[in-house]
Amino acid sequence: MSKKEKVPESVLRCVTALRSAKSDNDRFASLFVVTKLIKADECDQHSLKLLYDAIGFNFLNRLLKSTEVPQDCPPFIYKSIALSIVSCFCGVPEIVESDSILSIIPVLLDIVSTSDTEDMEDNLMLVSDCYTCIQAIAFFESGRKALLSQGCLLKLTEVYVEEMFRHDQALQLLVYISSKEGKHLWDGHEEPFKQLVKRLANDFNGDTTEKKFELCKMLAVFLSNGPRLPVVELQKEDWPQHTLLTLESILCSRIGTSQRDSALQLIARLLEIMGIGWGLKFGPNPRQFLLLLVNLACVEVRMKLEDRTLEQAIESADILVACYSVVELFITFMTSQGFLDFDAKQREQAYCALKGAVGSILAVLHQTDEEFSHEWTIPVTDRRTEFVCASIRILGSWLAEETSSMKEEVCAVLPFIITVCSRMYDERKLGTISDMPDPLRFMLPAFCHLAAEDAPRKIMLCQKLPQLLYDYLLYQWSIFSKWLALQPTVAADWLHVHTTPEEEDVAEANRPESESAIILVCGVFMNLAVLEPELVATDVVFAQLLKFCITNLQPLVHRQDFIVLLGNVAVLGLLLLRHHTWKYAQGDSAAFRYIQGTVSFLWDAHNSEESCDSLSLVISLRYKRDWPDLAELWFLGMQGLSNVMSKLDWIVEFIVDSGWPQEMMKSLSRIVAGAIDANTRTAYEDFLCCLLRAQPAKVRAVILENRGQEVYEVWKKLRYTYMTLDGPAANLLSALRKHNYTIGLITNGPSRSQWEKIAQIGAEDYFDSILVSGDLSCEKPQPEIFHLACQQLNVHPNKSCMIGDKLETDILGGKLAGLAATFWIPLNPLERATSSDEMPNFTIESLMDLAPIFGISPEEIR
Repeated sequence: MSKKEKVPESVLRCVTALRSAKSDNDRFASLFVVTKLIKADECDQHSLKLLYDAIGFNFLNRLLKSTEVPQDCPPFIYKSIALSIVSCFCGVPEIVESDSILSIIPVLLDIVSTSDTEDMEDNLMLVSDCYTCIQAIAFFESGRKALLSQGCLLKLTEVYVEEMFRHDQALQLLVYISSKEGKHLWDGHEEPFKQLVKRLANDFNGDTTEKKFELCKMLAVFLSNGPRLPVVELQKEDWPQHTLLTLESILCSRIGTSQRDSALQLIARLLEIMGIGWGLKFGPNPRQFLLLLVNLACVEVRMKLEDRTLEQAIESADILVACYSVVELFITFMTSQGFLDFDAKQREQAYCALKGAVGSILAVLHQTDEEFSHEWTIPVTDRRTEFVCASIRILGSWLAEETSSMKEEVCAVLPFIITVCSRMYDERKLGTISDMPDPLRFMLPAFCHLAAEDAPRKIMLCQKLPQLLYDYLLYQWSIFSKWLALQPTVAADWLHVHTTPEEEDVAEANRPESESAIILVCGVFMNLAVLEPELVATDVVFAQLLKFCITNLQPLVHRQDFIVLLGNVAVLGLLLLRHHTWKYAQGDSAAFRYIQGTVSFLWDAHNSEESCDSLSLVISLRYKRDWPDLAELWFLGMQGLSNVMSKLDWIVEFIVDSGWPQEMMKSLSRIVAGAIDANTRTAYEDFLCCLLRAQPAKVRAVILENRGQEVYEVWKKLRYTYMTLDGPAANLLSALRKHNYTIGLITNGPSRSQWEKIAQIGAEDYFDSILVSGDLSCEKPQPEIFHLACQQLNVHPNKSCMIGDKLETDILGGKLAGLAATFWIPLNPLERATSSDEMPNFTIESLMDLAPIFGISPEEIR
């Protein structure tokens, strides 16, 4: 049966009448026939298309543009008739997407944006027909593009903000278009967006009907798809605070599941924008509410994920994503001072809730891994891929702060995570899909921590993560270097220029995300360089990585505003160069420039000129703001440079010729006692000792010229006056050995100076084994040096304990080596562990506190 035979007879008669019309009057007459002959249920899309073609767009267009109407008729009568007709055909995609319909968009927008004028008071049906047409057009991507090109965003926003006729339909259209077009829709239209959101938030906060939850959903859509607004500006507005308090009232009330879900989605987005710290400023008991919120989110995650397949979890994706946001925000908040202000019970409650949620995420990832046979070939645009990436993001956030719990579960899903990361990176390189999730970026902080532990590190190496990270580093560097080439050179006095918080927010937002990604990749590679020396020396990836550092450091040297990135590239290169010195024995021009830049980074970190009296060694102004991120890099860099000097004579010659050792000696001789912290002083001492050992003939003269002999004599006298094994300590060590305990000593530092110290205090009489890192290829906190000590003492690590005063070397190393317990003697009562890996099992005030623990009586140590 042909299409023509399927068309109802009444439709065919009307089509014939319309086609035979000789004038517009004839067409009007035929249209009246249409309304009488044809019933709505007789018209399918094919019939409607026949009728539309028979009417003809030219006729409709004449009606829309006509300004002359019959006497005593309303001025918009022809427009009203035309749009009534057009609205009847809006269910036919072929018609709606046609160029003819898209061409009337300006007329439609003009009518809705003037719907409150006096002329429109008697033509409200005309406005309704316009919205019907616009909604149909907006359903299609081509239609949305045409609407946006004609300024529909601003016109519809004005309709809603000014509460014009049918402004609720304008709002629904804006919600739909925003949800479809995404975050870039409002770029360049920040001010109208702020007006829209403010008005909508006020409507939401003031409504007391069921409509409140519809407005809640709409506000969440706008906040999820809006432009990035400076937080400083938003903090000046009232609506964020009032919205938070409204949501608190909702979530603390008896509400249905759908209502709770809407509130959770909105508060998650609001806190993403404003921050958890901001949320603690409002309400009668903000801490209690925040705990309620995070517990609610964690319970929701567990209920939606536990004993569920991926397909089942996807059914609750919208609310899960909102809960994920709350969980991620609170995990990050746990590392801040604000979390320490919670009492111990509240902190424990939050930790347990988060751990439970993360455990359920691990379970669903493991189940998904098994279901898909340890591969991931699902299209990147599939919701399953998006959900898996979101789950990996939460897991990465958790592991960035907490790696000590659920280790077996983490190791079980680690291969799958790396597989997904690799797949998504391959797709990202193609650049065919915008706004693609980047799970590898989310996992970088976690990889930094996991690389420091034996079991996950072996998995990472087995999965060829170094090659993936190297490729990712090149990808991110290409993005960063292109951006950097377009930036103006920062003036030398940039740190002295006063900037407002708003300007700082804008500047920070404009920095590329690739910068932080590069820094994190460097962090992972640094851990691998320290803990896998054989791999670094033999794997081609690390040789390529060293070449990357040598080649790309120079563009950063003269950039005043990328000091953290400079430090990471410089120090990573030193750690790698230690294992590849044979390639650079002659020092080519690229390697020379690299060392020049590295020395510049280390040299410029401290000076006495910027101190108040020039008698103290202080952190340079350029470094001060970022010193929390630079301090460990600087110490590692000093040690790394010392390690390569002994193998590359040209580096020593360059350092001496640069004048750095001379300046170092002058600064140290000029400052007053106590005007340099102990760790910095030790770093300089060790560096000068290594420099002297590398080329004694050349360096000795430099040191002696700068009062080196005098300084050494004073230093030696003072050092060994106060560094002694006093009576009680010596007695404790002797008593331990009498009780059949074996005792080992592990110390980091240059071999010669450490053995001199050991001999001076007579330590060999009290220890069964002594290890100095300068004699070995490893040092604290690397597990290898602890395992070697256990081997020499003929004892298993899990039957040993570590006692030390440094969290970052003694305690961390003991835990990484799997020792039974760690005892920390803090030198500074205010010092605290910065991560769970550095958390000791026991904290004691002095060595004497060990006596009762090991069964030593007070009489034995007096």
